[in-house]
Amino acid sequence: MRFLIVAVMLFVVVSPAVAAPKNVTYFLDGTRVEGVAPAPKGYLELPLPGNYIPGSFRVRPAGSVPVARVDVVPARPDSKAEKEMKDLMERRRTLEDRLKALDVRQEIFKAAAKSQSSKAPRKTKNNPQPLDTIRKGTDYAVTQLEEVYRGRRRAEEGLKTVDARIEALKKEGGIGGSVARVWLSGKGSASYSFLTTGTGWTPFYDFRLRGNGMVEVTVKAQLPGVQRDKVSVVAQNVVDATPDVQAVSVSSNLAPVARFSLPVEREEPFRAPQSGVSFAFRNTTGERLMAGGGACYLNGEYLGAVRFEGSSSGELKDVVAGRLQE
Repeated sequence: MRFLIVAVMLFVVVSPAVAAPKNVTYFLDGTRVEGVAPAPKGYLELPLPGNYIPGSFRVRPAGSVPVARVDVVPARPDSKAEKEMKDLMERRRTLEDRLKALDVRQEIFKAAAKSQSSKAPRKTKNNPQPLDTIRKGTDYAVTQLEEVYRGRRRAEEGLKTVDARIEALKKEGGIGGSVARVWLSGKGSASYSFLTTGTGWTPFYDFRLRGNGMVEVTVKAQLPGVQRDKVSVVAQNVVDATPDVQAVSVSSNLAPVARFSLPVEREEPFRAPQSGVSFAFRNTTGERLMAGGGACYLNGEYLGAVRFEGSSSGELKDVVAGRLQE
């Protein structure tokens, strides 16, 4: 894709010895991290995150001193982080066991409630008020089901909290990460790069209709996290990256990276009870438009958010905005 998007962000990483600049290129499904690190004694260690793509580490001399040797080894986790991770994994297993037990309880009390409600009232000497007995049995089973549902909700929320902490701990404590050990032939510095998966940018589309048979489409780069520095973007996946990509400089999150005027082949405004529109446009960009979020405007009026599934070059694509959600 030519209107591609690779994001380059400058920020500062503090090492034990010195602060060094780092460049990060954002792809749709990952990043390329680049930087320069000093090796005042001919040796340096570079931490690689848990989502580092094995085999992607590259390093070259930043000066005249050549690289002598490179080893990429598993990171030694922080002892406190390792202990906390073990506790978290045990907590996770406990919550999973709790959910399994709740599944059993749920089936038992669902069956009990169904059994009670289907009983035919029969008055006997020991049961002079059969309807009251059935009602009490049903109420008890339903009360127990409510307790099961509350327990399930608490367990599921606990799992989410535990999983979030596990992911954070992998980054903070070096768990699951690697370390690149680099030896130079003497005192010097090295330029390095590596790839990661998972954290990329997402296209965001503004569709603006003015009733003239065209739709103005603005593609914006939705970047992960808070961006305080200028970035450049180009749209590609890591595995599809080409060396001749053209970066577009942007100054903030959701800044425009491309604009197109595309022909509309069908446009049907509706108003029931709020205004909306259904339209189809032809992708004449010569490029693939990637899937992403977006918003639609008709004659300047905001009609709501849309989910754009992407389109190939030449494809006719339908978009609906303003339809009430059920």
